[in-house]
Amino acid sequence: MRYYSKSKLFTAARVFLLAVLLASSSIAKADGIEVKSAELEVVDEILVLKADLEIGLSPALEEALNKGVPLNFVAEFELKKPRWYWLDESITVAQRHYRLSYYALTRQYQLSLNDQYQNFSSLNDALHELGHLQEWHIAEKALVAEKLRTASKPLVVDKALVVGKPDGKTTRPDKSPLVKKRDEYLAGLRMKLDLAQLPKPLQVNALTSKDWSLDSGWHRWNVTP
Repeated sequence: MRYYSKSKLFTAARVFLLAVLLASSSIAKADGIEVKSAELEVVDEILVLKADLEIGLSPALEEALNKGVPLNFVAEFELKKPRWYWLDESITVAQRHYRLSYYALTRQYQLSLNDQYQNFSSLNDALHELGHLQEWHIAEKALVAEKLRTASKPLVVDKALVVGKPDGKTTRPDKSPLVKKRDEYLAGLRMKLDLAQLPKPLQVNALTSKDWSLDSGWHRWNVTP
């Protein structure tokens, strides 16, 4: 006869209950994510993104969060140069990864970005901060992208202000600016729940449940430096 520890039984029971919750929560519809405003501006020769999003969790998501399942969100930004004769040219892309957790012991919600985190006494306050994207440094305005000439891979920016060598020095093959004056560009912003970061037993049900489909879709606007 095989015996199981109480901790393993408790973990299995919690995962089972959450799976049942996902499967039976089709009554409630996810509130979703909506981009209310977004703008890209140049501050001290740095491209800076400022945006406000409205984020609401479905009852299923809120229940899972309060039961100890962390929710991971991805904010994506891209800047393109429209081309009438071919596909739009990707100039730069950037991502931010957020993690929203609830700690029953302290009854606080924690929102983390990279190695920084904030604690909140209410879920509404945590969601408000999650949707308040301020001072997101995208890239140096004068950063040279060889991509502009070769049309190969887009310049990827993640966390750091510039993309360069491991020693922090920026690679500059020529003096052409990343964003040129008088050219029109197309900016895009999107935020979504990262289902791939959910516990494995929940991923299958989450992929087929509308209550877990938190995705703002792409919000786009024209940018003219």
